[in-house]
Amino acid sequence: MTTITKFIVAIILTFLLASCQFNAGFGPGVNGDGNVQTIEREIKDFNQVKVSRGLDVELTQAQDISIRVQADENLHDIIMTKVENNVLHIYAEENIHKASSKTILVNFTNLDKVSASSGSDVISTNTIKSDILEIKGTSGSYVELNVLADVIECKSTSGSQIEISGKTNTLYGDATSGSSIRADNLNTQMCDVKATSGAKIKVNTSNELIAKATSGARIIYSGNPEKITKNDGVSGSIRKQ
Repeated sequence: MTTITKFIVAIILTFLLASCQFNAGFGPGVNGDGNVQTIEREIKDFNQVKVSRGLDVELTQAQDISIRVQADENLHDIIMTKVENNVLHIYAEENIHKASSKTILVNFTNLDKVSASSGSDVISTNTIKSDILEIKGTSGSYVELNVLADVIECKSTSGSQIEISGKTNTLYGDATSGSSIRADNLNTQMCDVKATSGAKIKVNTSNELIAKATSGARIIYSGNPEKITKNDGVSGSIRKQ
């Protein structure tokens, strides 16, 4: 089997696995009843958010923490929100096929990490201000955040998409298995990014770029970095926009 054939097979298997993990409407599950209700829940303090099982989450930085579940009435009992070791876990106990709403509105004061998996969507409604923010997406999830931070660490895999805008001094990015990191609307001083297995990364940096792309992956950069260190690897692509 040739290298390119192995690569294509690996990508296909990755997407099949991601599809199985977040369930696109097949197998046992629950349909919403169409009667959307918004209910506020009690919540302990947290500095990390972890979302899974196809739920939609809106993050808002505020002076006080709060959480509201906006969902079909019959889905409230299977949508879980709990804090363990400062991590807010948001997930569904059963697969949700169709719903008028399955949105969780989260207000937070400080945030260090955002994780999304299994087809979940996470967006910010305002600018997230943090010293160091870690962002992770996997298994077909989607994350869209506006961030003001000193350091951002970003990792996407298995067909996930991460979009970041705002400003940071340093961006570390790692994308693999057909996923993408779009950070061309994020103003950075230094970027250190790596893409492999059909992944794509877009960045905007002014001082320094360290980039590595292999196995059909692409890295596209804008800005005019004074220092560029790049490694295209096997069938990778690194180019200026």
